[in-house]
Amino acid sequence: MASVFAPTPQSSLPDRITAWIRSEGGDHALLLITVDGYMRPHVMMLARDEVFAASATHLRVALGATSQSAENLRLRASATLAIYDADLACFIKTRAMKGPQPLLPGTVYCDLTVEDVRLDTPTKAEATARLVTGLRFEDRAAREDIRDRLKNPS
Repeated sequence: MASVFAPTPQSSLPDRITAWIRSEGGDHALLLITVDGYMRPHVMMLARDEVFAASATHLRVALGATSQSAENLRLRASATLAIYDADLACFIKTRAMKGPQPLLPGTVYCDLTVEDVRLDTPTKAEATARLVTGLRFEDRAAREDIRDRLKNPS
């Protein structure tokens, strides 16, 4: 599938992506991809309520305190978020502002600076090759406690 990417990197989130992240729905999932010690991608699924868009250039994510993703961010500070939903495929390259910080028992947060945003859009020839649904968790209860703490972690 050929894709059309923006010719130059965008260093801030488009309004559509910021609105998607800020929307309600703990059953929506996105991927957080960090780099492990062997320089291979390490993929973790996050629920939408575990990500907070503080601004168009600043994201905050909640992670398990002992997770490999938290350790990867502490050691290498690089992460990509991938969002797949109906008519939406977006890749957000980020850099950790500092290592993971305590949020709730067993949970840490990491502030991420947006470095590059890419929207994958079908070409005219691929107009019918579009996503009709996104990644979802089944029977996952919303975590308003995490979302509320991500808004103001201090």
